[in-house]
Amino acid sequence: MYEHINKLFAKPSSTEWEWMLYITIGLVLCVIVGEIIRKQFHWSAEVSRKIVHISVGILIFFAPLIFVSALIPLVLSIVAMIAMAFAVKTGLLVGMHGASRFSYGTVFYPFSFFVLIVLFWYRHPEIVSLSMLGLAIGDAFAAIVGESLKSATTFRLTSDMKSVEGTITMFIMTMLSLIGGMYYLGLQESQPLGYLIATAAVAAIIATAWEAISSKGLDNFTVPISIAFVLFYFFAPSQMRDVSQFTTGISFSILIAVASYYLRILNLSGAIATFLLASVIYGIGGWKWTLPILTFFILSSLISRIGNKKKLQYENIFEKSSKRDWGQVLANGGVAGLIVVCQYIFQDYDFYPIYLGVVAAAMADTWGTEIGLLISGKTFSISRLKSVAPGTNGGVSLGGFASGALGALFVAGSSYPFIYSDRIFIISAFAGVIGSLVDSFIGGTIQAQYKCSVCNKITEKKLHCNLQTELFSGLKWLNNDFVNFICVVSGGAIAWILNLIL
Repeated sequence: MYEHINKLFAKPSSTEWEWMLYITIGLVLCVIVGEIIRKQFHWSAEVSRKIVHISVGILIFFAPLIFVSALIPLVLSIVAMIAMAFAVKTGLLVGMHGASRFSYGTVFYPFSFFVLIVLFWYRHPEIVSLSMLGLAIGDAFAAIVGESLKSATTFRLTSDMKSVEGTITMFIMTMLSLIGGMYYLGLQESQPLGYLIATAAVAAIIATAWEAISSKGLDNFTVPISIAFVLFYFFAPSQMRDVSQFTTGISFSILIAVASYYLRILNLSGAIATFLLASVIYGIGGWKWTLPILTFFILSSLISRIGNKKKLQYENIFEKSSKRDWGQVLANGGVAGLIVVCQYIFQDYDFYPIYLGVVAAAMADTWGTEIGLLISGKTFSISRLKSVAPGTNGGVSLGGFASGALGALFVAGSSYPFIYSDRIFIISAFAGVIGSLVDSFIGGTIQAQYKCSVCNKITEKKLHCNLQTELFSGLKWLNNDFVNFICVVSGGAIAWILNLIL
């Protein structure tokens, strides 16, 4: 680790300092030319921005070929982050960031470069070049095509409007740019061409999915980082690497996502998030890691469909419906996916008990809520220690608690063929129950609650009776998805602590 850090700050040569001057001039010229083109030809800020986007990306592609020391690229990326953050705040350089929607993309762009430098500059410099090239070409052409077509088929998964034509362009251009970049870097000399094409295709699929659910310029981070992850998996030797399993996982994940969407378990954004999550978990971990979260997903989806008529009375209280979106999927499963990635990177440590605690907490919380609403028994607030109406945030009923504990046991049981001790089974189930109780406590204390001015109901919804609600209690930013995230993190933390102690 220390050797890697020392290399990052190695002293550049005089030639490298000269190249820094040339590249700085080139970057400034890209910005100036973009502004001139926008004003001279009356182009939209989006088109001129993407021209700059492509030009800068091509310059970055050659950076690992020009510089030996990482210090200069690190400095350039930091300076660019600061400059772009200032430009966004003050409204300067419209040709760089002045799209029709507010975006932090010009800040995320150099930040992505910075992260890639830290992770891969000395170990896999080709990953730095290819990841930024895929972003520069694929994302830019997707935006240009989407903006240029007057009759484009649009959709909205998060806050940004996307187009089907732009999304298709994103996949094609990302894949082609990666293949071309690999060929230019000479990777065909060490890997068969078919292997490189398959790698580019998988990376393009993952990057396109991330672009579809990213908003406010976040795709300038999610796209290159996801490309880098796929390239690292396919190119870096590892005991856990199984390329055929990863590619099979892509097909398996698409099948789950499509089926869930048509069965109305997930909306479109939720289906895409599930595809990304399942690709990582099955692609890297196989059935050992997939079976617990698949158990959670299938059984929780079935439970949520039971008793819909009775649950209608709570529809105006809860923020979201039983048809899950990307926020719910990532809040419940994102931490699990991240743990699988950590297991791949740090293979000497056993993350499996923590993973089980995370998934068991998600299951306990979901079952406790869904079944608890059906049973409608006497409900207590664990934060206020008094009886409350069923459906109240932070309320726990005996039936709901028992159902949550049963759900945690189901998740723990699904791991039984892969665990080496009954202790792991007990720890993960217990951690799941505690995680669900943390969820109830946070939900009853600091989760955002709103009051409708028409019917005076307390709700999680920001819009009620067709009017904006007013914050009644809690923190405005702490919504249900964030509380679910805290729940699963708590489950994982409890499992980790108990595993250390016991």
